[in-house]
Amino acid sequence: MEVMNLEVRKLNLINWISSIQEEEIIREVEKVQKEKADWWDKVSHKDKKAIKEGLDQLDRGEFITRDEARNRIKERFNL
Repeated sequence: MEVMNLEVRKLNLINWISSIQEEEIIREVEKVQKEKADWWDKVSHKDKKAIKEGLDQLDRGEFITRDEARNRIKERFNL
């Protein structure tokens, strides 16, 4: 039921947007669209590479648990 409601709402928005004649409103709608762009598109190439490397390490099982990380930090900084 909720999915159908979402579909109806989207169709209502599509109909409303297609009827807009004011340039200012169109610009505002475009601003919202650009603000909600995929976050991945805003990530630098260097950061994308680091993320991919981290995911590859996880796939290979090369990681430590949170408890292991916490213990290493305590040991290193004598906490």
